[in-house]
Amino acid sequence: MLRRSCQFAALILLATCAGTADLPDAPTVAMPDAQAAWTLDSAAADLAKASCPTGTEYATPIALTIKATPIELGPADEVSSRLPQGATYAGGWELTSDNSSFGGLSDLALDKDGNLLAVVDDGAFVWIDLKDGAPNGTGQLAYMLGADGNLLQGKSLGDAEGLAVRNSLAIVSFERTHRISAFALDACGAMAKEAAISALPSTYAGRLVDENRGAEALTVTPEGNILFGFETVENGKSPIGAVASLDNAGWTGDMAPNPAGYAFVGFDTASIGGSDETFWLFRSYDPIRGNRNVLSWQDGKKEIVLTRPLAVDNYEGITVEHLGNGVARVWIVSDDNFNPKQRTLLLAFDIAAASE
Repeated sequence: MLRRSCQFAALILLATCAGTADLPDAPTVAMPDAQAAWTLDSAAADLAKASCPTGTEYATPIALTIKATPIELGPADEVSSRLPQGATYAGGWELTSDNSSFGGLSDLALDKDGNLLAVVDDGAFVWIDLKDGAPNGTGQLAYMLGADGNLLQGKSLGDAEGLAVRNSLAIVSFERTHRISAFALDACGAMAKEAAISALPSTYAGRLVDENRGAEALTVTPEGNILFGFETVENGKSPIGAVASLDNAGWTGDMAPNPAGYAFVGFDTASIGGSDETFWLFRSYDPIRGNRNVLSWQDGKKEIVLTRPLAVDNYEGITVEHLGNGVARVWIVSDDNFNPKQRTLLLAFDIAAASE
């Protein structure tokens, strides 16, 4: 028995050694600046044409009824102790719908009409209509189409995680098949097809990126540069990359300011009070403490820690709305994973971004 076990172990070792191959070097690019030669703005017209070719008729997304039940952030003493100076709770809602395709919201952006647009991590867009700074009970749904016009079915192609809106384009990052693409929703609605922007790196720090630890975070800077962040963690931090040109994306060497024990899931950069400010969203989970999130800004110097007894769930979507006078409304949304034990929660915080 011992001899047979040793022979088996030797075969396993031999197979492992024989199957080991050198991984390709992870691509790197320079962090783009305000004078970057390539931006989303410079490519927007071509991407819109690829997503909505001439002759394509606009298709109206499916109408949704979205019930928005107001929720408290938590006990008053806890809320006051958690919110730093300059931050206030602007409202929160539990969102439900009788449409079974509603759920799995992974990131947020504001559309041209000032409503919220979300991506669903099984390949769909969801609009959440707002009135007076709150969900008004209506919305829309559209399933994502690939470049061939067919539905992006299954997690391998449809795992949409990051979202930004600019130039009437929805910019989406995907996990599993790591990539960033554009959809001309304003021009074609539900008939918008995927227009490729770039594949994303599949390796980091000499290792393959786990298929489910990819580009959760995505933002387009005020200058029009596309930045992405992977959920994968190396030495406690998550890497940030940039798109340098079409089909040319890589790591910049910058890292997200992860709090200890948290993974990077979302960020948004906006011009607030005359300067660019980035808001970061991180999450963590374990069976004892449950879901935990940190929303931070000023390079991590200011933060809101969302843990029990506050209203917690799997927050992973974020977008920033400039209210004027140096105040930003930061929206975050939770991904319920289509799990009846979880909720889709939408929270809003008003933050004086320049406050010290």
